[in-house]
Formats: sequence, C-alpha cells, structure tokens
Amino acid sequence: MRQQAQQLLSSIYLFARIAMLTYLPVFFFFAALFGAPVLGLLVFSFMGMGAAWQAWRHPQKESHWVWTTQDKWLALSFMSILFFKLLSVAWSDKPMLALSNAGWHLYFLFWPLVLLGLNRCKTTQAQADKAIALGLIFTALWRSTYALTGWDAINPGASGTGLLAQLAMTMGAWNLLALTRPDDTPPRWRAIQGLAVLCTLIILVISFRRQELLEFIALAAGILAYRQRRHITIWKAIVGALIILGLLGLLVAIRWDKFVLGFNEVVNYFELRHQDPKAVLSSVGARLEMWRVGWAAFCDHPWLGLSASVRPYELQQYGAPLKDVFGHRHFHQQFLQTLVEGGLVGLIVMLISLGYSTRAMIIKPFKTQPETALLAAALLGSYFMEGLISAALVYDKPNALLVVTSAWLWIQLRRHAA
Repeated sequence: MRQQAQQLLSSIYLFARIAMLTYLPVFFFFAALFGAPVLGLLVFSFMGMGAAWQAWRHPQKESHWVWTTQDKWLALSFMSILFFKLLSVAWSDKPMLALSNAGWHLYFLFWPLVLLGLNRCKTTQAQADKAIALGLIFTALWRSTYALTGWDAINPGASGTGLLAQLAMTMGAWNLLALTRPDDTPPRWRAIQGLAVLCTLIILVISFRRQELLEFIALAAGILAYRQRRHITIWKAIVGALIILGLLGLLVAIRWDKFVLGFNEVVNYFELRHQDPKAVLSSVGARLEMWRVGWAAFCDHPWLGLSASVRPYELQQYGAPLKDVFGHRHFHQQFLQTLVEGGLVGLIVMLISLGYSTRAMIIKPFKTQPETALLAAALLGSYFMEGLISAALVYDKPNALLVVTSAWLWIQLRRHAA
C-alpha cells in the first residue's frame, strides 16, 4: 500500500512538473500585457538558478545548456546596458543617485538565468503564438469593457497606459507575424489571430497613445510588405498602400483630438516658451524641452556625459525648469539619454551591443530560420522605434519583456541549429 502511494505521488509530481515546464511560458505570453513580464522574469530566473545548480552538481549530464562563445557575447550585449550605467558612477557627482538610476536596468543582469530557466521548458512557438493571440483578445475585452461600463470590479487602474501600449505594440507585431506565417495553422486559429490584430488596435486606441499607434501601423505595413514581396505588383503595392493609409486615417480620426492637441503643443512650445512657463509642461512641450537641455548638456560633456545620475530638472544652467514643475526622471529619448549619461563612449557601447544582437539574432540565422529571425526583428525593431521619442529601456515591464522574449528567441534559434 505504501509503495503504491509513493508511486502515485511520484506520478503526480512528474505530471505536475511536465505541465509546469510546458505551460509556464504559455501563461507568460498570455499575461504579457497585465503584469506577467516581471513575475515571469523572476520565475524563469529561479528556474535558471536551479538549472545552474544541477549543472554544477552533475556536470556530466548532456541535457545541460552548453555555453558557446556566441552565447556569452550575446548575454554580455544585453547586460552591458546595466554595466555601463554602473561604470558611470565613477564620474558622477551624485553616485548614489547614479546607482539608483542604474537599477532601472537591473533586469538585464538576469538574462543568462532566464535563458537557463526557459531552456528547461518544452513549450513550442506555436503554443506561444496562441497564448499571445488570446492574451491580446482578453486584454482588449477587459479594457474596453471597463471603458464602456466603468465597473470598479474590473478597474485596470489609470496608470501605466503608456507601458500597456508599448507591450501591445510588440506582442501585436508577433501576433501579426504568426497570422501571416505560411504554415499549417488551423483556420480557426487564423481567425482568432486575425481578431487579435483588431484587438491590438483597440488596446492602442483606448490607451490614448499616439506614438505606439503609429509605430504599430509602421510595423504592420513592413510585415505585410515582406509577406507579399514575391507576389507584389505595382497595383498591389498601390492598393496595399491605400489600405494602410486608410486604416491610419481612420485611427487618426478616432483620436483626432489627441493629434490636434499634439500639434498645438508644438506650436505653443516654440512660440511661448520664453513667455509662458506652462508651454513646457505639456506632453510634447516637455519632450522638446528635455531634448533641448539634454542636447546642450551633451555638447558640453561629449565624451563620457554626466553619468546615470543626470535628470532633466538638474540642468538649470541650460534653462531647465525647476523640479517642482518639471520632475521627469529621464529624457524621453533613448539615444539622447545615452548621450547625456555616457557621451559618445556610451553611445558606442550601446550601438555595439545593438549591432551584435541584431547580427546574432536576425542577420546570421535569417537564411535558415527566417520566421524566428523575423520575430527577433519585430522585437528589436519595436524597442528601437519606441526609443526614438520615448524611453524604451527604463520601466520594469518593458525591460522584463525584452529580457524574457529575447532569451526565448535565442533558445529557439539554438534548438533549430542543433
């Protein structure tokens, strides 16, 4: 009887372990838009610690991840985002603040552990694709239902709409790639993924974000153009361009008030900045002011910048408003942020890291693994576009999502190559 009970418990444990290793990434991708990135990063990191411990105790096992030179350099590329920030403490006049600001990028330190943790999972890309589509649909229903009813029981909270839009843009691009992928996906799942594209647009519209809406349209246009590249004619190109422009026009019309407001904020900034301090407190006006003082600071400190401790309101010598009216933590432009904090040296480090990850995850594997390379291109491309007029690598959820999804893609590339 005791032996039977032990066998039953062993079977239950084995079943639970297999289910966990299969469905943890599925749950992560499903819940990527409502809190899963940070939690998932922590869970996969703990799993990676367990894998590292097992590899240390039993190095003879063949199932362990074997680190190659390319793996190490890719891990260093992602972790360099944090390492250079920490290095800037050496020339900071406020080292504790620089150390605190470097903590925004702490998640990149966990990239190797997340890689080891995800490697233990047996989830396929097809399962991840389905989870992403269902997650987009669920999030759109949840957000739109609250927007229409105001029901407090499902209140998603007023904060974080910008982060939601950034995550939706990235996951929406992955969903569109899955929808247009030439494989044997059942028609019912094609329909669900098509609905998820519509839900992506709904999320972006109700998030009141102009930037991510336009960026997703750009990503979608690029994806569709690539998919049709072998069948395209001049007339198809014209019709496709008209459809994209029509969709863009419709979405702009739906949020016309936001685009008009943005235009007026630009005009007010240039016309009234020296007369009315409130001209720099609007969404666009604040960005323009941060870019102005940030560029001036870089020109005065071009080589190593002012370290990770610099914040816009501290640049009083360049006419920046005081902290009580201009308390922004960063410069809302990832490349300018790098120049102000680390100068040209910091920018070179960033470009080398970006160039290496692009070469390793997109350019080299494109001939043999084009679909995974396309997912990597959509991932890195979405963060690149986000960084043009916003902060792509500051907040916790986008950073955690980038760490987990990039590690996930690298595992897919390694497995296929093997």
